[in-house]
Amino acid sequence: MLDLPSPSVKDAPPPAEAVAPLMRGLDVLRRLTDADGTLALAELARGTGLARSTVDRICATLAHLGYLRLDGRDASLAPPLMAVANACLDALRVPGLLGPLADRLADELDESVSIAVPDGDDIRFVHQVLRRRALSISFRVGDLLPGEGSAPGIVFRRGASPAVDDQLVEPGLVAVAVPVRGPGGDVVCAVSVVSHTSRHSARGLPGVVRGALEACVRDMEGVLRDDAEVTGLRPGPRSSNAGGAESAPVQALARGLSVLTVFSGERPEMTLSQVAEAAGLSRASARRALITYEYLGYVRQDGRVHRLTPRVLGLGCAPLSRTTVPRIAGPHLAALSDTLGESVGLSVADGEWVRCTARVAPRRVMSVDIGVGTRLPAGATAAGEVLAGEIGEAVADGPEDGLWSVAVPLRGRDGSVVSALDVTAHRGRGERTAWAEALRATAAGIEADLRVTSRFVTVPRH
Repeated sequence: MLDLPSPSVKDAPPPAEAVAPLMRGLDVLRRLTDADGTLALAELARGTGLARSTVDRICATLAHLGYLRLDGRDASLAPPLMAVANACLDALRVPGLLGPLADRLADELDESVSIAVPDGDDIRFVHQVLRRRALSISFRVGDLLPGEGSAPGIVFRRGASPAVDDQLVEPGLVAVAVPVRGPGGDVVCAVSVVSHTSRHSARGLPGVVRGALEACVRDMEGVLRDDAEVTGLRPGPRSSNAGGAESAPVQALARGLSVLTVFSGERPEMTLSQVAEAAGLSRASARRALITYEYLGYVRQDGRVHRLTPRVLGLGCAPLSRTTVPRIAGPHLAALSDTLGESVGLSVADGEWVRCTARVAPRRVMSVDIGVGTRLPAGATAAGEVLAGEIGEAVADGPEDGLWSVAVPLRGRDGSVVSALDVTAHRGRGERTAWAEALRATAAGIEADLRVTSRFVTVPRH
């Protein structure tokens, strides 16, 4: 995990109308984000300075919303929380408009490419295209980097001219960033090409990428000229801690979080009345939530309208944006295995084979032992039939005598089959119809998490 800077703290106390439970809930989400997604509840209590009972109530509320998963003494960010980041990314417009051009540039150069916007004195990534190599770049959508210590940050802080990062972020990492300007001449974002010194020197990288990068920026600026509504990218105020306001019911946390998800590309700016109506809140509740968000730097007010700032991406986006299909599926597989009392898992196609990418088996005297990474002939498993024919359900003998399996497809956001979900057991156990129904219900849950997670980021199949 990268050692990223933490937001600074305001000297001014929170406004009297700030919603204390909302501020505390946001603090919990920020600390889980900084911990790469998982923390013990006791650590959350120590880190936030809140009573353990308060942390438990906050986490229970977030779990009820689907934003957290509670596993014994630990709390983990859950995929539905990406709906908050998606609302921000959609409202910013830049990832959707310019992301495909960044993807094309990465393919042309065979290097990692990033799009960043300012966040206070620092920068935050809103789009990433990474090259998968043994020595790879691990930036994530939502990551925060220092303004003076990164090429995109230098672009924003030093007159918006091209900038080179010669191992400022980390030894061995080099990058060149250039500004992308909107129709009015203001810098909307910075696009950067990131590599490492085993491939290019800081002196040589600009020359290697210049032609393709300049052409990409021209195309990006052309897109922005054709869509002059792209705004909302100015940095918000520097962030604050979550202490000091009067207590209120924890339900205020759920109401407050709903405010973030009503913004979108179609509604990047909203009045108080529009926010209240879209979130199903009273004007007073919506107003207090917006006051809280503005104080913390998540919302900026321009006249009568309110906009999200890139600071919102600090609420879980970075750890969730680098997840995989097996990680998303893990809790669902565990629940299914508990329900059926059998071994369940995911597989992907691997030539004439299928390869297991996730497996959960119950503790019993006799159970199926198929480890992650195991390859089986595609024709010998129901998963192989599903992956080969894209059929809705398959039944097959297992990989050895006495076993059988039932499998259903797991589909991605575009409807394509990304994995096969199966249950495999001794032939004397189970019933096809019941297993198929349970598999389809579990697949629907995984697919819902996958859809929200993959809206602006690529989720690897394994």
